[in-house]
Amino acid sequence: MSADAIVVGAGICGASAAFALRERGLDVLLVDRGTVAGATTGLGEGNVLVSDKHPGPERDLALLGRALWAELGVRFSAARVTRKGALVLGHPGGADASGLEPALAPGTRALLEAGDLQVDPGGLTRALAAQVRVREGAEVTGVGPGAVTLRGGERLACEHVVVATGPWAASLTGLPVEPRKGQLVALAAPRGLVAHKLVEAGYLDAAAGDAAELMLASVIEQTLDGDEVLVGSSRERVGFDPAVRPEVTRALVQRAARWVPALRDLPVTRAWCGFRPWLPDGLPAIGALQDGLWTTTGHEGSGIGLGPVSGRLLAQLVCGEAPDLDPAPFDPRRFARGARPARLAAERR
Repeated sequence: MSADAIVVGAGICGASAAFALRERGLDVLLVDRGTVAGATTGLGEGNVLVSDKHPGPERDLALLGRALWAELGVRFSAARVTRKGALVLGHPGGADASGLEPALAPGTRALLEAGDLQVDPGGLTRALAAQVRVREGAEVTGVGPGAVTLRGGERLACEHVVVATGPWAASLTGLPVEPRKGQLVALAAPRGLVAHKLVEAGYLDAAAGDAAELMLASVIEQTLDGDEVLVGSSRERVGFDPAVRPEVTRALVQRAARWVPALRDLPVTRAWCGFRPWLPDGLPAIGALQDGLWTTTGHEGSGIGLGPVSGRLLAQLVCGEAPDLDPAPFDPRRFARGARPARLAAERR
């Protein structure tokens, strides 16, 4: 089996890159060891936010990403794009938010980012993947310019390889990508309790920080279906530890209830964790690792919002188009110029 491009990883970043390359006329094969949207993409809250970004290259990318999500929402109804806006709670430049969110604690001040979106990331990912060839259940063990090797030794030929395996990308790219664990909890809630995405101001620094120990910062929102409120978030660098810790769940709810007191009385319906792909400088890696070998990874907690625009930026670079913004801050080679990706020993012989 051959293709012009093989994209490894069928989450939002991989499916978006595959779709953008297909839109430019390439024959694309999307491969994943599991299923489309079956890992990190399906575990998050489904937000497309500018409100949680400090000024700089990532915010610039996020603005383009939000606009692209709006476009894709028109094309693909499965994306369920909803412009609900976000409130940054406790922001020093905020105003009394009681008129916007009656459930907030009295006196809460907040800054409104009216354009932020809530979406269905799995829905869009599956819709984008449906536009290309897909091979699920295919574990990639080696990559290099012109070929992908699967467990068992099968080699797939291509001109371009794109690695989009999120928090698992280190083994194939050689980049210092780490999993950054995060827990979420869902509470049964009356419809309409929370209208906006609520983001504690301290979340911006928590997301941009590099601490290994547990960090908490409140994020709160009603689900698209309206019968639950989702509460986060935690961050810790503990590898791929899948344990959902009850004490963290309790701490998340207690912290969130400072902002929305009604949360204290709502029953927990589920709690889970996922892994964000984190890079030491806090920016994603989008671009070439070497000739014919590319990546889009390291988006930390912003993969949903930045995945589609990262895929488009990558496709522009692959196809030699003028990019929508300066790609230099996201160049994967900033970590180790000339670094070679991991390969099977059999490939080196």
